[in-house]
Amino acid sequence: MRVRDLQQILEKFTDGEKGTNISDCPIYLETKDGYLEEVRFIALEKNKIIGAPEPARIVLKHENLQRVRSTSYTGPKKNYGI
Repeated sequence: MRVRDLQQILEKFTDGEKGTNISDCPIYLETKDGYLEEVRFIALEKNKIIGAPEPARIVLKHENLQRVRSTSYTGPKKNYGI
């Protein structure tokens, strides 16, 4: 996902209106264990490798409190080495 994709998704949530109830909602990440962790920090990390295909990335960081279990959690994802 790119920043422009996230901007478009958020625009749909708020219907182009600032100050809606959705604008005040906290943002959570679902962990691999199915817990919802609130985003606490957003960092811009620059790639130190010259000529890398991704010169920078945005990283959403969260606390690891495991307070809330996701209602849409479907269990651990299987990784088949892909």
